Amino acid sequence: MLRLLALAAAVGLLSPWLVTLLADHSQHLAWLLDLASHWQWLHLALLLGCLVLLARRRPRWLLLAPLLALPWFSVAPMLPAQTGEVRLELRLVSANLQQSDDAAALRAWLDAQPADLVLLQEVTPALARQLAAWQDYPHRVLAPENSPFGLALLSRQPLEGGRVLRDSDDIPRIEATLRHAGQAISLSLVHPMPPLSPYWHHKRNLGLQVALQRNAARGLPGLLAGDLNASPWSQATRELHALGWYRANDLQATWPALGRGWLGIAIDQVLVHGPWRVAEQHLGPDLSADHLPRRLHLQLLDND
Repeated sequence: MLRLLALAAAVGLLSPWLVTLLADHSQHLAWLLDLASHWQWLHLALLLGCLVLLARRRPRWLLLAPLLALPWFSVAPMLPAQTGEVRLELRLVSANLQQSDDAAALRAWLDAQPADLVLLQEVTPALARQLAAWQDYPHRVLAPENSPFGLALLSRQPLEGGRVLRDSDDIPRIEATLRHAGQAISLSLVHPMPPLSPYWHHKRNLGLQVALQRNAARGLPGLLAGDLNASPWSQATRELHALGWYRANDLQATWPALGRGWLGIAIDQVLVHGPWRVAEQHLGPDLSADHLPRRLHLQLLDND
């Protein structure tokens, strides 16, 4: 049994690459391996524990030890270090509220730590009515639903061209342009369907790619955020750099919120396009949802 666990963990660590290899041959295998790819820290811990026990009797098991480094090589690329004068500062919050009807916890957090931009998922009509009364966020695009796919974009700075777009399965996303410090920034807020089947796995990947391409096509610094239902090891995000995008968030898990994410995965992400720098980031407090919120302090650089 211990040997089977070690081999299963090894396959899990290899799964980000195996998904790519199998994507054109078997959608079902690619889907299953992509589900496994989210849990890289679990695979790492399991393999490490198995090798410690197995190598006592058969040192040859240590030949698998190099696999323990794979999560750092298979992860979606982090925003590289950039230099330049700071053109503007932007503090943003992204949070999945699990269809809560009470904005009190979120309001208390924002009162203590104000943000310029708030991107919310699983927003109900009852919650949207509370958000609409927040005078310190006068610029909004609200798309609430009595389902897990309600969205809300709140800003202290002007928003232009805000609209709700829906795919062929009626899953919405929000697009808008933020005007801040004389600079236009292209925004996208997404929450795709979880990859519960090969079909939804494909739709999540394709939908994210379309959203990133549309955002970047505007020729502006870009931000895309939300509950992506994809970790930084997922097929959906590993090739971001090929589209000119990078991961701004760290690898702290956001779901499930139980245990402050120690046993979870980082599916709530913030992706950036252009000369950005991450000045600071952390997870927010428990908002009585099954996700932990992210807060990032970003700087847009003038590196011309």
